[in-house]
Amino acid sequence: MPAYQPEDLTPLEVALLGVLSVGLPPSRAAGSDTFRVDHVTAVVHGLASSGERSTHLAPDGVKVAPAFRAELRSAIESLSGKGLVVAQAAGEPAAAGGFEAGLQIDLVDPDEHPAVLDRYLAQLCMEQLFNIPAVYPYLMDRYAASGEVWRRLREDGYARD
Repeated sequence: MPAYQPEDLTPLEVALLGVLSVGLPPSRAAGSDTFRVDHVTAVVHGLASSGERSTHLAPDGVKVAPAFRAELRSAIESLSGKGLVVAQAAGEPAAAGGFEAGLQIDLVDPDEHPAVLDRYLAQLCMEQLFNIPAVYPYLMDRYAASGEVWRRLREDGYARD
């Protein structure tokens, strides 16, 4: 497998790998679809490409536009073909750690939440996103909010042995 760098990828592939590296919590556990990987990727890609956060979102401002969903699926297929991500089995928990009764977790949607195989490259993509002035405040907000959600989940017993 060749060693890829962010510049070898499309802007959407960079956005997706970077977002997957942020460490988003399960959106159901966070209580907001704005933590979904497809939503965050749509906003980041819009901010990076046009400076507009709603470019790839549906009119409700939360769901992604159908055209963007198709682009995202193509990007996932491309990254899979390069050996950088792999689709997870549908219906399995997407959150890190074990299943705990009563915890609301996301189930894997293989079109929006692939598993990252090249974490180093994903980290480089995240750093590249943080260097885009239009993206930085939004992605830092998602990163900080994710930390708060993970803290709350751990306090409630998530992923304890």
